[in-house]
Amino acid sequence: MKVLIAFDVDGTLEVGSPKGPIKLLVLKKLKEKGFIIGTIGASGKVERALPGLDFYRGGHPNKAKHMAEVKERFKPDLCIYVADAPVDREEELKAGFCYVKPEDFNPKE
Repeated sequence: MKVLIAFDVDGTLEVGSPKGPIKLLVLKKLKEKGFIIGTIGASGKVERALPGLDFYRGGHPNKAKHMAEVKERFKPDLCIYVADAPVDREEELKAGFCYVKPEDFNPKE
């Protein structure tokens, strides 16, 4: 099963503004385990700090467009978007992604 996990940056990842609860090391470990991993948000911060992810895309106002592009490119069986804002939830559900709040995202080692 191909699983794609996209992360918002601000309010979600430790390099965001505001900082979020998810460490970049989590993204690296998920990628090493074979998940399709990337960001859809203020991605420049992550690309500099953690090169080598599968994708880096910008956020609003083109977030929905970027989500569709990523979904089309990788053709995953399951898409998950981890983000902190209610507006993100609405966009992701429209794009066919499952929405998870950062504080609820807890992958096991």
